[in-house]
Amino acid sequence: MNILLLGGSGFIGSRLARRLREAGHQVRTPSRRELDLLNPEASAAMPLLEGCDAVANCVGIMSRRRDLLETVHHHTPAKLAAWAREAGVSRWLQLSALGADPAHPVAFVGSKGRGDEAVCQIGAAHGMSVAVARPSIVYGRGGASCELFIKLARLPVIALPAGGRFMLQPVHANDVADGLVRLLENGIPHGTIIPFTGSLRTSLAGYLTAMHTGLHRKPPLRVLPIPLALVKPFLPLTNVLSNGMVSAGSFALLEEGSCADCTAFAELLGREPLG
Repeated sequence: MNILLLGGSGFIGSRLARRLREAGHQVRTPSRRELDLLNPEASAAMPLLEGCDAVANCVGIMSRRRDLLETVHHHTPAKLAAWAREAGVSRWLQLSALGADPAHPVAFVGSKGRGDEAVCQIGAAHGMSVAVARPSIVYGRGGASCELFIKLARLPVIALPAGGRFMLQPVHANDVADGLVRLLENGIPHGTIIPFTGSLRTSLAGYLTAMHTGLHRKPPLRVLPIPLALVKPFLPLTNVLSNGMVSAGSFALLEEGSCADCTAFAELLGREPLG
């Protein structure tokens, strides 16, 4: 297939690009100069889309700016999907996020949900098959959140809100890339939405402990619980300092948990996903 990969230099996109090329597909990964995702123009997009069999959208950002999240996760994919259908593209693959919902109050997953909905509607109206992958917290070297967790896991003692009891189901970046390849190759029915989750459910404290003992080869991590109420007043400041990575929204998502049944993902991979 001829595939246009958006976000091909990113954490997941770079892995996907390598796997697609190894499988014999022709992959184009436009630079920001070639295609401005903050202000896309048809004159730049259409030459990239002509002759493509599929588009894989792996673009995702963290930001404290709601308008920027809405542009990158919602409005730009909607524009590009409309142009893709006009160019005769038959498949669109959307890399989203677990918990994405158009009505969600947290800007990151809300904007992702609105983008998913818009692209699916465009595909349904014009005969373009759309599949959506929704990974949980992704682990693997090179990911911004994972690198932060790896740094935290070096500490001998760490203080965590609510003792780090928030439940996670981390998924490996390589499994995510493998799953995306299969979604592109298998001709999945339009509107397919699959949670990409690992095989192990653990707490945030357990996740950090696994990194502490497994990656850093240290004794079990000592976790000191901090009441969540003491942390929340500082979140507006950390939101600015971390550009949205550590914010009231991210803590709200942690409290909701990042878990889902991995059966459909395992069926897609043809094996159990990594824990």
